[in-house]
Amino acid sequence: MATVIGDSGVWREIAESIWSLSSKVRSPSDIEPLLAHLRKMYQPSVNRKQTEIAQRVQFKENQIATFRAERGFVRALLNWFKILGCRSDITRLRAEERQHIAALSADIQRLERLLDSPELAGARAELAVIAQLQRLSAEHTILNDVHLRATRYIHFRGVPLQSAQVDHLVLSPAGVFVIETKQWSSRFADSGHYHDPFDQVNRAAYLCYDLLRERFGKIRVRSIIACAGSLLTAPANSYVKVLRVAELNNYIAYFRHRELMPDQLQSLREFFEE
Repeated sequence: MATVIGDSGVWREIAESIWSLSSKVRSPSDIEPLLAHLRKMYQPSVNRKQTEIAQRVQFKENQIATFRAERGFVRALLNWFKILGCRSDITRLRAEERQHIAALSADIQRLERLLDSPELAGARAELAVIAQLQRLSAEHTILNDVHLRATRYIHFRGVPLQSAQVDHLVLSPAGVFVIETKQWSSRFADSGHYHDPFDQVNRAAYLCYDLLRERFGKIRVRSIIACAGSLLTAPANSYVKVLRVAELNNYIAYFRHRELMPDQLQSLREFFEE
């Protein structure tokens, strides 16, 4: 079994965004039960808050009644300011009640939107790729959500390039594999309304190659787009391999010629972990 370092970047962002709702969300499958729990607890929570606020408001209203019942000009003048304070407290309590209910509703709506979001679909796809790559042999290392940055601008196809994000990077005896994961419907893939994934993975692979060449000499870097949804059509003469998630391991294992020794692989791992 391969060594896995890091997690899906998209999933980490989602988990962090809903951390305040529950620290028990460990995977996308935990979101639907959490939503069901929030829906179940919504009305009891609203009822408790309304009861609490009603009691606190009643206490303030009783204070107002007491202040009004006291006699004397000076006392009435002093109590007038106290009554204003009580009324301000009541307004604040009513706002607290509304905010509590609005926050509960917003949490439920946020999870409802998340369940149908492209972001969650993308996270599921990246996690599926990680689970698939983990089945590679122990000679392989899988690094996820890798951020590459050069100390200078380099030129790739006439465009300056200094940084790139890689969904998954596989260190193999046969070289390095840069993998971009996509979860697209056929309709979206046909629309053309997206950044070119082939350019994206080519830029990342070239930057990876350039960084490694500076430190270790020439190391073979191959580019893959892993499709969890509709398969993308590669441009003519493209060196990017388009694969379904289930095809990844067979493709990587196909390259049997050993180009990197165990000590080299360890050095590469340490380099990327930095």
